[in-house]
Amino acid sequence: MTKLVGILAAAIPILFALPAFAQNTDKPDVHVGDRWSWQHTNGLANERDLTRIEDIVEVSGNEIRARVRVKGNPGSGIATYTREWDPVDVVSAQYSPFLKELAFPLQVGKKWNDTADKMLFSNGKHGKFYLKGEVVAFEKVTVPAGTFDAYRVNLVLDASGTDEDANIGNTEETYWYAPSVKRYVKLENTFRRDGRVRSKDIYELLEYSLR
Repeated sequence: MTKLVGILAAAIPILFALPAFAQNTDKPDVHVGDRWSWQHTNGLANERDLTRIEDIVEVSGNEIRARVRVKGNPGSGIATYTREWDPVDVVSAQYSPFLKELAFPLQVGKKWNDTADKMLFSNGKHGKFYLKGEVVAFEKVTVPAGTFDAYRVNLVLDASGTDEDANIGNTEETYWYAPSVKRYVKLENTFRRDGRVRSKDIYELLEYSLR
């Protein structure tokens, strides 16, 4: 009996170390006035160059609308997302019906595929995205706003233009979504075309305010 008790006692810490892989989180309950700001770093130049700010201006049954601006610039735009933070209209482009970057409820090991059409507002050109997503870990991540428990989501997006001058590109994105923040706290995006890295963007949460 003493030996059995000792085995059970030794197993208890292990049992309590596992919930990160068993738990899941549903889509966030957001409100008008919620705000986030991120520091952008140009990964190719290793330079911090701007601060992106988003604050929610409207929440409906199907959509979230947020004002998007760059600190120090006078202009702003409105971005539209699904209630799961999947982009529909991101100021410079529109996805049809949307781009499924997150698939709630999030849980380690979850995988999904998606396709979406994209139109650039600047020239009206169209492209198609083929997306593969996977939640690969639940871990702590440290950014300027603090240390957070976050789901690490890996996305691979293959894109091809559907116009005459079609280009083919590939994007790899790592997305740390923190349930306590209701958004991503860090994002790394690497874009390749013709076998070369064309851009690398890193966003880290600076501060946030939830209603």
